[in-house]
Amino acid sequence: MGRTYQTATIENFNDMAKVVEGILTPDKVRSLEVDFFVDTGAAMLCLPQKNIKQLGLLKMRSMRTRTANGVIDADVYSPVRIKVLDREAITEVMAISDETPPLLGYLPLEMLVLVVSPTEQKLIGDPFHGGKYMIDMF
Repeated sequence: MGRTYQTATIENFNDMAKVVEGILTPDKVRSLEVDFFVDTGAAMLCLPQKNIKQLGLLKMRSMRTRTANGVIDADVYSPVRIKVLDREAITEVMAISDETPPLLGYLPLEMLVLVVSPTEQKLIGDPFHGGKYMIDMF
């Protein structure tokens, strides 16, 4: 099986809330276009520290995290809106080192109702839902 990459737009959700409140104009929302490595072994949306600083995210807490190199305390940052294909979701961000590529984990994939097509090496809409963007509520 090969590697899957996906480009996504990431926006600072706190900035977006300030737009709704009338404090910021939409052009002031900090955002980035990011090329993610889709990692179904990772749980969260993981961004290098340099991207977290560019987005102006706030540290919320630390979380015990099991990695390939052992258990560590990783920093978790304020929410972002991720836009992938025709879908979007709100999720917290876990910090990773600047040497690690951004990771798109299984929790945001679930919210986006996307799965990896291993034969095509790309993200597709979940076949269980006919590829449509919808969630289950039962």
